[in-house]
Order: sequence, then structure tokens, then C-alpha cells
Amino acid sequence: MMILMGGAAVAPALPLITRAFPDAPEYLVSLIVTLPSLAIALTGIFVGALSDRIGKIKVLVASIAVFTIAGSSGYYLTSIYALLVGRFVLGVGIAGITCTTSSLIPCYYDGVTRTRVLGYQAAAMGFGVLILEMSGGALAGISWRAAFLIYLIGIIILAGVLLTMREPVLPKIERNSVESGEKFPVSPLFPGYITLFLGSMLFFLMPIKFPYLIANMDAARILGENTALTSGLFLGIMGCAASLIGVFYGRIAWRLQRYTILALTFIFFGVGYCSLGVATSLAVVGFAVIFIGLGNGILMPAILTWIAAITPKQFLGRASGGFSVSLNLGQFASTLALVPVIAVAVTYTNMFLAFGCAAFVLALPYILAMIRGQGSNPLPHTVEQGN
Repeated sequence: MMILMGGAAVAPALPLITRAFPDAPEYLVSLIVTLPSLAIALTGIFVGALSDRIGKIKVLVASIAVFTIAGSSGYYLTSIYALLVGRFVLGVGIAGITCTTSSLIPCYYDGVTRTRVLGYQAAAMGFGVLILEMSGGALAGISWRAAFLIYLIGIIILAGVLLTMREPVLPKIERNSVESGEKFPVSPLFPGYITLFLGSMLFFLMPIKFPYLIANMDAARILGENTALTSGLFLGIMGCAASLIGVFYGRIAWRLQRYTILALTFIFFGVGYCSLGVATSLAVVGFAVIFIGLGNGILMPAILTWIAAITPKQFLGRASGGFSVSLNLGQFASTLALVPVIAVAVTYTNMFLAFGCAAFVLALPYILAMIRGQGSNPLPHTVEQGN
């Protein structure tokens, strides 16, 4: 949940924040959601390399502290620019959380167990979105400032880390890249990073613009004039869909090729966004968010499994930093891509329809690779000893 809390936590409150700062242009208010992503993109590689050098648990503890303090600062800061500074610092904390958690799993687990646990991580993220969006929507119903209090969850998580987590012990030869003769696999990782960038750019349309779509939909006023809770409810349903497919990801990964899974990701996004583009009822909105959740639920573990399979363990922090950069650079680029699309599309429904069509186009290269038989599962089909 914390990995996604850069913007999603306060996304249901965006319309309220826009009204609270009437002199601020809409794109500036949108930076409250996307600026943490830019901070992560700028610092992710460096934080990941630092975790390889001084230890992942140390970086994780410091990052959660930064996350808690900077995230909750929106509750008491009064200037839009001060809010944006706090959001940037928050992004640095999330960069550390993303890099360390993504690299600790491959350090703790191998083979079949690792694939299964990465699916559980995606499920945990999806369930976290449910809690996050429902809580954010409920708090936004009180006031837009109250939505920032959700970041105080970091206090509980920090206590859990200090009590239960230990630095993984790796063989010395794995820590010394010179002795092992292994190099950081830049070229093999690059296609995975590009895929994650495109997928996250599509997915992040939801926390940025979905609340505005709901706010303009008459049927969404079923819970009252304040549509923040309705928006949070549907974003939570999206998280549940991601959780469900994450639980079963381990089984999916051993039956489908890598590019088949990635093709399905963009097809799910296409179905979901095109459905939002024609939605006139909450039933269609529910159908749409489920498909978008399914797409995001298989994207994350697919890329993380790809990274873990080809990266030597002494470079996992740096590789996870690249994962963090790609993920959040895509989220930030989502805001930039919206400007020309909205200018042409005019309405939010047309905007979602346009991005749905783009998702179908992005699925084509992966379908072609699937037909050619590329992208077979990168992990051996064996059962580990002792697991």
C-alpha cells in the first residue's frame, strides 16, 4: 500500500483541493498526486544503490520515517507550494520503500517460492489499495486536509519493521561484483523497464482523473453530493481485483509465457478504459475498474519476476531502483500525456476512450512476441529443495 501512496492516498480529495485553491491551475493541483512520482524517478537508482551498499533494512527504516513525516505534512501546511515541497520529500521516502521491499523478496526467496511470494506482494498491494482508497475517500469526506492523515500508517509499519525484519545474509562473493565477475544486466532489464513505464502511465490515469469522472456522473451521487467516497469505493474495487489475481499469479506464471501475461495486461487496460469511455451507469464503471485492476495486478509481479530472474543478488537494490524509477516516471508522464489528450478529447469520457484504444495498440508487440514463441518463463520449472 505504501508504494502506491504517493498520489493515490489523496486522489479522492483532488476536486476538493482544487476548490480550496481556486487561484491555482488544475495542472498544479494535479502535481500533488504526481510530484512524488517525479521524486522517486529522480532518486530511485541512487537510493537502490545505497541499499546495496549500507543495507536494505537501514534504508527501509529511514524511508518509512521520511514517508510518515512528509506524507502527513499536508494536514497542516497552508500554501500550495509548501504542499508540493512536502510531496517531493514524500517521494524520496517512497523510493526507499519501493527499492528495499522489491529487492528483499528475491534475497529471501528463490525459484517457485519467489514467484508465488511476488504474486502475494501484488495481492497485498491490491488489498492495500482497497484500504487506502476507502480510507482516503472517507477522510476526504471530512475535509481534504484529513485525507493526509492516512500517511500516519507509517508509524505502525515502522514498528513492525523494527520488530520483525532482519538484513539478509548473502555470500561474500555475491556482495563483491569484482570477485564474482558479474555485471549489472542493463540490456536485458531495459525492455522490462519500458513495459513497466507504459503500464504505469496507463494505470495512473485512475487516481489522477477517475475522481473527476465520478464527480461529473449523476449516477455517482448515490452516496450523496460528496462523490469522494464513491470514487474511493470504486478504486477500492479495482484494488480487490488486483489482489485476487495476485493471489493466483504463481499458478498463472507457470502456465503462460511472459509476453502472454504482458499482452493480457494491456488488453485488460484497453477493455477497462474503453468501458469507462462509454459508461453511463455505476455497473459499467464497476466492470471497468475490475479489468483495470486485473491488468495492474499481473503487471507488477510479471516485471518483478523478470528482474529477479536475471539480476545477480548483489545488484538487486540497483535493479529495484530501476523498477522504482520506471514505475514512477510512468506515473509522472501520465500527467504530461493528459494535457494534449484532454485538449483534443474535451471530455473525461473521450479521454478514457482514447487511452483505452492506445492500450490495445500497446498490446500488439507483446501479442506478436507471444505468437513467435518468445518470452518463455525465465525461471526453471523445478521445485526448490527445502521449500
